[in-house]
Amino acid sequence: MTTTENSTVVTDADTVDTAAVTRGSANRYARFRTAETVVPAISFAVLASLYATMSVLGHRQLRTSGFDLGIFVQQIASYSQFRAPTSDLLGTGFNTLGDHFSPITALLGPVYRLFPHAETLLIAQAVLFALAVIPISRLAVQKFGTTVGVVIAAAFGLSWGVQAALNFDFHEVAFAMPLLAMSMVALVRHRWLPALAWALPLVFVKEDMGLTVIVIGALVALWTTGRTRILGALTAVWGLAWVVLAVKVIVPALSSDNSYDQGSKLPPLGEGIADTAHGLVAGDSRAATAFLLLAVTGFFALRSPLLLVAVPTIAWRFLSDNTNFWKPIYHYNAILMVIVFVALLDALARSHRHGQLTERGRKLIVAFVAAFAVIALPFLPMSRVVHAQEWTIAPQVTTVREISESIPAGDRVAASNNLVAQLVADHDVSVFPQRATDSTVPDWIVVNQQRPAGWPTDETGDRQAVDRALSTGYDVVYSVDGIEVLHRR
Repeated sequence: MTTTENSTVVTDADTVDTAAVTRGSANRYARFRTAETVVPAISFAVLASLYATMSVLGHRQLRTSGFDLGIFVQQIASYSQFRAPTSDLLGTGFNTLGDHFSPITALLGPVYRLFPHAETLLIAQAVLFALAVIPISRLAVQKFGTTVGVVIAAAFGLSWGVQAALNFDFHEVAFAMPLLAMSMVALVRHRWLPALAWALPLVFVKEDMGLTVIVIGALVALWTTGRTRILGALTAVWGLAWVVLAVKVIVPALSSDNSYDQGSKLPPLGEGIADTAHGLVAGDSRAATAFLLLAVTGFFALRSPLLLVAVPTIAWRFLSDNTNFWKPIYHYNAILMVIVFVALLDALARSHRHGQLTERGRKLIVAFVAAFAVIALPFLPMSRVVHAQEWTIAPQVTTVREISESIPAGDRVAASNNLVAQLVADHDVSVFPQRATDSTVPDWIVVNQQRPAGWPTDETGDRQAVDRALSTGYDVVYSVDGIEVLHRR
């Protein structure tokens, strides 16, 4: 009887435990099926695929270049071989940390070692950009529901700033996208320590990102008390310290002229402020960029103090005398998309919490954001993927790849800027016409006569450089599809 009773007791206990485990497993599976998990996961998968497709197709249509994709290929190839990051495109043996302080790109070294192709960087960038949508869309779903989450994921993922960045080669800013998104979302949730922790590595993305870290740390210090306030202040100091160290010590020490060359693009502060104010009023490209940054969220992001995180990036760009920094193109606006969309969600949450926005008002704002994204889409780079010709390989790309295969390993090549990215993974490449910082003597010169790169010189400059090469020991060995190949005797 005792044995039977004990047996019965054990069996009952096992039944209870099994039921509990079953319910726990069911709950876990249920959580995986909720919108706050499904929407971010699907958004990431779709956007990563779209981004990678757009970037690789652009590469096969000859829209990538030596400056900047070629530079990063050479830099990351150096890391993959456990060498200092150098790029002959910037100058013979030039250490890229003497141009910009971006050591975080070393993380791609192992990936490039396994897949040594220019496309590897483009696909890695696509994944890093897409990772940013996960925390942003999850926050939107948790705060406002599935529909808003889907709209925000699509509007952010297809925004003009994100597409402009992906349309222009590879850049270190890709690493800032998920880091900044995680930090900003943590700020909205008042999770101060994770917000600071995710912000800390931003200083290794690029020297100016330390300014962004300063603002994040300062906001946490302002909004909290006690130990957290101290940590916020220390984070701001961390950001400032790395800005000073990078600009005043590291970059000058590794540069060719012992200076931080990027600093020369900033005029005296008073002059820069006056010029920026005039440009904004006169409606130059700075005004257009500022308008688009705010319009993408229906201007509602202005109601969030988190928009202050964008101030350092906007300030150094608008104060610069380099007009390329002012424009709504290239990669300069990517991180601003993260900031304005998180600021939008924060503004919506604050307005709801304080009773300043009705349900109908919120729907109108979200509808505007969706409409803006849809209307803008036909004018943005991703719209090209619907055209059949985009899915073909440009004849010149096929030709230059055949040329690359015919050049012996170890031979040096100088190539037009728009051909460099096709050659750089397989050869030591510099740009043609050669810049003053390039002291190499190339064995081969590959020039795009049909589609002149337009940089470092114009078409006339290309022709003059070819003539000089012909008079100093080079012969034209063949010319195919508008690409002329010269070989040194």
